[in-house]
Amino acid sequence: MLKKLSFASLTLLLASGAFAQTATITPSSPVSTTVGGSCTTVISSVTYNASDNSFSINASSCGTTTPTPSFALSISATTYTIGSGAAAPVITWTPNAQASGATCTLTPPAGITGSISGNTFITNTPTTAGTYTFAPTCTLNSTAVAVSPASVSLTVSTSGGGGGGTGSCGTSAQPSSSINGKVLQRQCSGDVFIQPGPIAGSQGLAQTDLGKVLGGTSFGSYSYAGYSPTFSIQSGYYIALQFTPTVSGSFQMTANPSYGDGGTITVSTVPGAMTQGSAGFVCGVGRSAANGIYVSTAGGVCGVTVGTTYYLNIADVDPTGNNLCYNGRPNSCTFSTVSYTIYQ
Repeated sequence: MLKKLSFASLTLLLASGAFAQTATITPSSPVSTTVGGSCTTVISSVTYNASDNSFSINASSCGTTTPTPSFALSISATTYTIGSGAAAPVITWTPNAQASGATCTLTPPAGITGSISGNTFITNTPTTAGTYTFAPTCTLNSTAVAVSPASVSLTVSTSGGGGGGTGSCGTSAQPSSSINGKVLQRQCSGDVFIQPGPIAGSQGLAQTDLGKVLGGTSFGSYSYAGYSPTFSIQSGYYIALQFTPTVSGSFQMTANPSYGDGGTITVSTVPGAMTQGSAGFVCGVGRSAANGIYVSTAGGVCGVTVGTTYYLNIADVDPTGNNLCYNGRPNSCTFSTVSYTIYQ
């Protein structure tokens, strides 16, 4: 049905009989009509054919519209676990044909870094837990172009929420708790020198068991008491030495700057709990050339319980998460040396 269609001149021509074989009437402005109650079409003209007494309506196809420029937004992964080794997430905005020539920018949220390459934002490996939103802005000839959806989100988490869980070293991701937004990975092996000496056969030990590092003996009676275990720790990593008190006793670890730094040192029930308040944290001290820690079954700040497994965590980092370097500038080395003398 035609709506608001009025061609006065066509009516006059029909009345006068002054028709040629065909006649086309064009309204002064396009006329719209609704077909089937939902589809709107625009009538541009009407042609009358006298030979068969028929009318032809010249109109746009029902439902045909011209697409507008737009981008489809997506993210390669909506979750990321720190220390998992998974590929860093990538945010992509894909243009339709009408958006050819449009440009987009994306400002990463605080806590995320990365770079734009073409129509993608490639994040650097996330190191800080949290939820992050990415919302690119696109324009074509200075006009805003729609992006759908308007934003995508990424949730970054640490395994276990504190330290890295109690699995065997190297069999599962064991990131540390966050140190001012920085997360360390667990180092499972490396050089251990027992100073002074070094004692023969003390190099290349697995850096996972406190008893083995200190002479292959048990809690409270370590063979290397009075010596200084000196560890080579990779930047961005920590070591976690497991011990389980089977009898009452104690030991003390005191930094020895003659052989290495006094790093951040903590005791916890899971590996990697480096900060107070993190899951499994028992006690600890920050980096200092003269720091130390006293562990005892008799209680106190670093009180432990017979029969419970603990971890002595050591990393050469400061409270801001900078990787320190023995006798060097922060963040300037691949490995650093940390040394503690054990007393009992």
